[in-house]
Amino acid sequence: MESLKKILLFFVVFFGVSAVFGQKITTQAIDKPAEGKSLVYILKTGAGMLLNFRIYDKDKFLGAIPSGKYLVYECEPGEHVFWATSENRDYVEANLEPNAVYVINAEGQMGAFIASVNLRPLKPMEFRDKKLFYQVVKNNTKIPYQPSQDDKSENIAKAMEKYQELKSKNSNKIAVLSSDMKFENADKPTK
Repeated sequence: MESLKKILLFFVVFFGVSAVFGQKITTQAIDKPAEGKSLVYILKTGAGMLLNFRIYDKDKFLGAIPSGKYLVYECEPGEHVFWATSENRDYVEANLEPNAVYVINAEGQMGAFIASVNLRPLKPMEFRDKKLFYQVVKNNTKIPYQPSQDDKSENIAKAMEKYQELKSKNSNKIAVLSSDMKFENADKPTK
């Protein structure tokens, strides 16, 4: 009888511990910017698993994002032009508020020779965008922005020339990240 109690106690403890550690993460804190700064998460999803999308803030090279990673960039609030390059270049105009967190997805798409990139600001009120942010933060590794010494001046000049050309034509190829598109967390969304 005593051994039966021990076996029963073992199973109760085992399944109790399994239940506690088997819980799925539903809430995830995100980094917050320093006082008076803005913070931008740049995710990498979609095609182009073997490519690193190169990300810029106007004339500043932020880094190359490999698959399974996301970039966290703290910056001054105000007007920004984020852009990414792969087989193509894609642009996002942003108006960032201080003490706020924003999310941009660098989504790989099938290109002619290699994957192209599509920059898309995520909207905190849309279920699919919240779900994507939750999954990337949960499953991928953060890369904090580190200033680079690489000379990207030629690439930057060409990209800014193309941006000005698109801007002068009022092109709809420039996405907009408005100041109200702030994320508070990376919690698992519920319908």
